[in-house]
Amino acid sequence: MQAHALVDANNFYATCEKIFQPGLEGVPLVVLSNNDGCIVSRSAEARALGLPMAAPIHQWQGFCEQHGVVIRSSNYTLYGDMSERMLMVLQGLCPVVESYSIDESFLDLTGLSDLTARARDIRTRLRRGTHITCGVGIGPTRTLAKLANLIAKQQPGTDGVFSLFDCAQSEQDALMAALPVRAVWGVGSRLGRRLTAEGISSVLDLKRAASSGIRQRYGVVLEKTVRELNGQPCLDMEEVGRPRRQIVSSRSFAA
Repeated sequence: MQAHALVDANNFYATCEKIFQPGLEGVPLVVLSNNDGCIVSRSAEARALGLPMAAPIHQWQGFCEQHGVVIRSSNYTLYGDMSERMLMVLQGLCPVVESYSIDESFLDLTGLSDLTARARDIRTRLRRGTHITCGVGIGPTRTLAKLANLIAKQQPGTDGVFSLFDCAQSEQDALMAALPVRAVWGVGSRLGRRLTAEGISSVLDLKRAASSGIRQRYGVVLEKTVRELNGQPCLDMEEVGRPRRQIVSSRSFAA
């Protein structure tokens, strides 16, 4: 059986800004889009204040001043450099690394042992080598690894690492039933609303949908997504599409 991991940096742009300005530790911070129009990254402190992603900054300027939120313009040179540093660390820890976006990489862990312990080691070494904290999700397909990463970041007690290989099928189904269908890699809000209107509202609903009917109504990519949710690897990254804010892309095979 194949084993994939998704490593995803937490609050990447905001974290990069804080790494080189230690005085901002514990201070709420947001990073704006390249035209300084909208919020594209929030520190944990800014998120806790309720600042929404993609919000026009002019609507929240007074709020930021009131709560001492630091506002930064995007620095893509810095983010690209930190992304390369992350990639170098990962390439030294895993035989196959695929960069999916500026702050996400898939790792092929097929044939390796102690996957959860390995993921915790990866997380520790990334933190030590780059000062970036990440979440690591592990599953038999990329789609399930993405889902596991979401659980690693959202579910208390995971300490940033979650492996679906550690769960019984009934536990996996319960987790999927609690997540909205839009949480699935490649679905998103628009398609999620359409699926929900047709009775497919949770990840588990999509997993249990008839793949032939999904293909007929939504196309081959979503059909493959259903198969991936059922543990059958069949999706390439290019079929799903990359995030709009991607800066670097590479594939590395370690010696």
